[in-house]
Amino acid sequence: MAKKITIALVGRPNVGKSSLFNRLIKKRKAIVDATPGVTRDRLYGEMEWEGRAIAIVDTGGFLPPDEATPILPQVIIQCQKAIVEADVIIFMTDVRTGLTPIDVEIMKYLRKTQKPVLCAVNKVDGEKQLQDLSEFYALGVEKIWPISAIHGHGIYELIDEALTLVSPEETKEEKIPSMAIKVALVGRPNVGKSSLFNRLVGDERSVVSDIPGTTRDTIDTILKYDDKTYLFMDTAGLRRKTRIKTRLERYSVKRALRAIKHTDITLLLLEAPEGITDQDIKIINYAIACGKCILIVVNKWDLMPTTSKFKREYIENIRQRLRFASFLPVITVSALKGEGLKQIFAMLNTLYQEYTLRISTGQLNRFVEEIWGKYQPPLYQNRPIKLYYITQVDIKPPTFVIFTNYPQAIPENYKRFLVNQLHQLGFKYIPLKLLFRERRRS
Repeated sequence: MAKKITIALVGRPNVGKSSLFNRLIKKRKAIVDATPGVTRDRLYGEMEWEGRAIAIVDTGGFLPPDEATPILPQVIIQCQKAIVEADVIIFMTDVRTGLTPIDVEIMKYLRKTQKPVLCAVNKVDGEKQLQDLSEFYALGVEKIWPISAIHGHGIYELIDEALTLVSPEETKEEKIPSMAIKVALVGRPNVGKSSLFNRLVGDERSVVSDIPGTTRDTIDTILKYDDKTYLFMDTAGLRRKTRIKTRLERYSVKRALRAIKHTDITLLLLEAPEGITDQDIKIINYAIACGKCILIVVNKWDLMPTTSKFKREYIENIRQRLRFASFLPVITVSALKGEGLKQIFAMLNTLYQEYTLRISTGQLNRFVEEIWGKYQPPLYQNRPIKLYYITQVDIKPPTFVIFTNYPQAIPENYKRFLVNQLHQLGFKYIPLKLLFRERRRS
């Protein structure tokens, strides 16, 4: 059990909230770009200071009415939720643009929350900027905290002050799960990832919008369901390289690919009317290359014919496109109507059980010896290839090593044949890794 204080970073766009967030957690987790409004969801990170655990929450920026977009109301909702969760709020402004009317409006709103608020003026990099701080006292605060998120000036004094505003007894105890099933929610833009994510976690944690590319950062949420703990990661849409136009979008794609690498299961969401695309197949290939479980979830199924025959033929068409990985599970859901969600949790649990399954060396060799007796590999330079024994050396993914006299001579089609046979040992839905090692005679 760890006592933790939550600090929310709040302010208008482009005042440096994400730069401060990255500086505090010592990771480049939040996307930093000169484009206003980059952060849209609320993003969580952790740091430790003076023996106390701190959760830092980065939020999207409040925008003035003349710059409003269809997504703005949801961004503001995310900010409001972060404010409700916070023990202390750091309200950030920018010395270079000076005090603005929107700064004044935000401060009025924050006062109504009755939460402790510290006013930090960012981008104070020298004496000239220090001289420009006086106008910010018009916000009605007793003290201004000059900082430079980029260079680190003044930020730890700011955190020291934040800690004095909340005593250890007032912070909530939070149990950190010892083990969680990590799931990356991925797919092309606008297939409904954030809508499904919100349905799964039971909270509007992600901004949901019909605008493609809404989610830019990777959002993490821990969820307990039927005595199992899951860590869900909502990611940015993965579009084809030729359609990636901006540096910001490239950052988002890199983070989504990184999420696949650092999770156990890739939940690939498809859009039912469009079906599986070449881009989806590329994502599947990448996840398999990373050794990850994959669950294919077809969203917006409420828009499709309801007959069981149509569903069978639809799923069979997907399997035909995935002949290289026809073992992957496919389920249909409607995130909009909340249909099929129990299937997702049941399949995630099944996949993780297979992903962590170990088979004893004795059972492996008894099973495989029978196969070897019927189907021998071809000769190599007129010499027989001998397969001495097999053992499992790892999980996540289950990894097997076969010791042989000529590992370099095993044909690819025979390797695939052996992998397909190993799937019968309780690995119905997941990719397996098979290696060959030379065993020299003494």
